Amino acid sequence: MDSLTATDLRTVGEFRLLARLGSGGMGQVFLGSSLAGRIVAVKVIHAELGRDAEFVRRFRHEVAAAQKVSGWYTAPVVAAGVDDNPPWLATAFVPGPSLDDLVRRHGPLPVAAVWRLAAGLAEALRAIHGIGLVHRDLKPANVLLALDGPRVIDFGISRAVTDTRLTATGQIIGTLSYMSPEQVLGEVAGPASDTFSLGSVLAYAASGTDPFSVSPGSPSASVMFRIVHGEPDLAAVPAQVRGLIEACLAKDPQARPDLGRVAAYSTAAAERLGLSPAAFWPSGLAGVIQAQQAALAAQIEALQLTPGRDVEGAWPGLSAAPVGPVTAPAPSNGGTTAGGPPVPWPQAPAARGASRRGLLIGAGVGSIAVLGGAVGWALSSQSTTTGTPSSAGTVPAGGVLPTGVSLPTGESLSAGQSMQEYYGAGAHRTQAWKIPTGNAIEGNPGAGNGAVYVASTDNNFYAVTIATRRQAWSFQAGSVSAAPDAVGGVVCFSTNEGHFYALRAANGRRVWELDTSVPAVYKKTWAVDGGTVILAQAAAPAQAYEAATGAKGVSFSTQEPYLTALTADQGIVYALDESGILYAFKTATGALVWHKQLLSSDDEPGTGLAVGSGGVYLGTVSGTIYSVAAASGQVRWTYHPGNGMDSPLVVAGGLLYVRDNQGSLQAIDAAHGKKVWERATTPIGPYGVTVTGGRVYYSTALAIQALDATTGTPVWAFTPSGAAAGTAEFLSTPAVEGGLVFVGCNDDSLYAIQA
Repeated sequence: MDSLTATDLRTVGEFRLLARLGSGGMGQVFLGSSLAGRIVAVKVIHAELGRDAEFVRRFRHEVAAAQKVSGWYTAPVVAAGVDDNPPWLATAFVPGPSLDDLVRRHGPLPVAAVWRLAAGLAEALRAIHGIGLVHRDLKPANVLLALDGPRVIDFGISRAVTDTRLTATGQIIGTLSYMSPEQVLGEVAGPASDTFSLGSVLAYAASGTDPFSVSPGSPSASVMFRIVHGEPDLAAVPAQVRGLIEACLAKDPQARPDLGRVAAYSTAAAERLGLSPAAFWPSGLAGVIQAQQAALAAQIEALQLTPGRDVEGAWPGLSAAPVGPVTAPAPSNGGTTAGGPPVPWPQAPAARGASRRGLLIGAGVGSIAVLGGAVGWALSSQSTTTGTPSSAGTVPAGGVLPTGVSLPTGESLSAGQSMQEYYGAGAHRTQAWKIPTGNAIEGNPGAGNGAVYVASTDNNFYAVTIATRRQAWSFQAGSVSAAPDAVGGVVCFSTNEGHFYALRAANGRRVWELDTSVPAVYKKTWAVDGGTVILAQAAAPAQAYEAATGAKGVSFSTQEPYLTALTADQGIVYALDESGILYAFKTATGALVWHKQLLSSDDEPGTGLAVGSGGVYLGTVSGTIYSVAAASGQVRWTYHPGNGMDSPLVVAGGLLYVRDNQGSLQAIDAAHGKKVWERATTPIGPYGVTVTGGRVYYSTALAIQALDATTGTPVWAFTPSGAAAGTAEFLSTPAVEGGLVFVGCNDDSLYAIQA
């Protein structure tokens, strides 16, 4: 922000100009103040352009179109003077840095912030496209970052969809590094052109460089050639977001993803990485934005309080108090000097009361004891009999929780009522044992071969022998969240970095591995059928491998190679590709049994696939459950639980169990799609239910709950001692093995409770 010069205008329309914000090819941008003192950004068109009749005609058309745009992630036009001399345009002022400035100062955004950015920009472009516009100049400098999300600005070169050709002189409109192939070639540039630019912007946000520059200062011709014919350079883009960016950068406009699906998927991915709906950005990025806002606020306050702005006489009955001089503070440079190295992103410390999902990706609390060079877990045994809770405890002292604490049913205790009184005598469980891990449990445990398998936030993957309650082995793997599978003598799992491992269950030695480039963010990227593992991969057909050896088997060809859901059952592989087509293949031969266009372009899979009772089931982000006949692919019924879903579906005993994003747990007749029972629970992100032995097990922040699978009646509950104090929250879908229920907790422990 710079002071006004002697030649700058002081007023435009009804707006008082306060300072310079920047300049561009069309004009200068000023900070302005409305009659009521609202701060706006005012673009004043260059005088020579204002004298060009063709430009004024085009500018009038564009302003009229831009005034129709509304949305959470755009800066709306609040006023304009198209026929003034010079012409001008005022938009809402966004008190935050541009994406370009932020990345230059601090380096690439964290992955969770890239997902948030993708969702916000997709929503902004949907608002623009919804009234018939194409932005055509989406670039990092035109993306401003506010605390509640990004804002897309500068509709100065937008065109109506019905007028998408370039100007008659062949002028290229846009910023070269972020253009689409059709813009470079002078072809029709529709809404999909903005999707291509979105991919380039996200690549810049994630890596710090644009994806088509051959080298700094690359000639325009080489950049244009690479946009049209070459591949983007995404080597520095994290694997978690690379798939989305590659999809946006497809050369064929028809192959680029629907922006509604981009927004829904990106929001879900951000929340799985620990961002709650209450905070748009990760805390480090939010702190940078807040610091810049504070600096801007101080400068703006100083500008508005500058002496010499007395009104013409006091309002009747009031006396004007003199205003003393105020010195404007020096502009903040965000903690770096010109040309200096980027300032690292601030790291927010993990707190014991932090979000349960935030702890999954943050630095682990505490440390793991190292014994003899190996990671060691201290084991603490507790009584397995019912009766008085142990010191690790199921309820606070006296067995009474504070009034108003939410129970797993979504209800609250009345004054002085204990958990035992609520659930009935003998209904509360004591823990069998727990294992302090030194770090919060990450994702869902798996069980099999007499062991339980779990990962923690130090990137270690552990096996614990259930009979001895001792750690059998550990393996440095990466970030693991989806529950592992025991397949014969191996245990299989995938990481959020897109790596798949098969380890020998007896000793943790690597049997085989594969880089699939498909992140396992709570949803499994593999399926198991007998001794066969079927893996989803980023840009290749799903592939079968022999679990015991890693020997390659048949592949499964789908229209879109990227799979969004995958499962297998009784010799059949079921796969949902990115275009929403559901397939059934024979596991042994890869032969197609049937396929069905299940989802439209505006729907997004949320749950993964479940198979049972003659059907294949899928829940969506928008809130629909589909039941498809396993034998034919025909839709049997649809059901709307009331909210979207992103936790796994489970089929057992003729019932389909679903837990939606608001915590409602419902049992649905799998044959007919009719609700059998429903229980309100506390929402807990992507964690689902486990159904076995006539019981339904699930976790809430406060407790592990067991219900009768047929009626939904509570059977027992278990609460860690730190729940009432807010220091202990369960973090996983339970796993059941050997008569025990295993669940991870953010008090750095794996709990085992009697089933």
